[in-house]
Amino acid sequence: MVWVRSPVYFYNRNGTYYFSRTIPSDLRCRFLKRKIEVFLPTKSESKAAKSAAALSDRLERYWDSLRMEMIYSKELGLTVLPESRTATSDSLSLTDALALYHRLKGTGKTSLFFESSERSIRYLIECMGHDSLTSLEVSDAGRFRVSRAQPLILR
Repeated sequence: MVWVRSPVYFYNRNGTYYFSRTIPSDLRCRFLKRKIEVFLPTKSESKAAKSAAALSDRLERYWDSLRMEMIYSKELGLTVLPESRTATSDSLSLTDALALYHRLKGTGKTSLFFESSERSIRYLIECMGHDSLTSLEVSDAGRFRVSRAQPLILR
């Protein structure tokens, strides 16, 4: 009989256990991070090992399904778009996002809250030259910071 040792995907930090797996390189384009770390709610090493094995098994099955999706979509000539670019998110503007923010967070706030948030969005739209939330890029943040850092001309 040959003994095969299963890989260990958990570790102990200050008496608590964590599950940790690196995302395979062929699937990294689908995720925003390179590693998955999850708190395991136990102080028992044997329970942590069982939980880590179960999580690892589920993760492997999930990754296999993603790989199969990629293979089948190539066979059929389909292009899979990133999930963040859905049809509903394309129609969202900065003004719409501000209205949603006011509706969710504005209850009981003073007029200063509304005025300052409207001013911030107005500055952003003036700097970017558009109102589309989905067409914002990381480089736009630097351009916005530079435009706001210039001294204000007092009238």
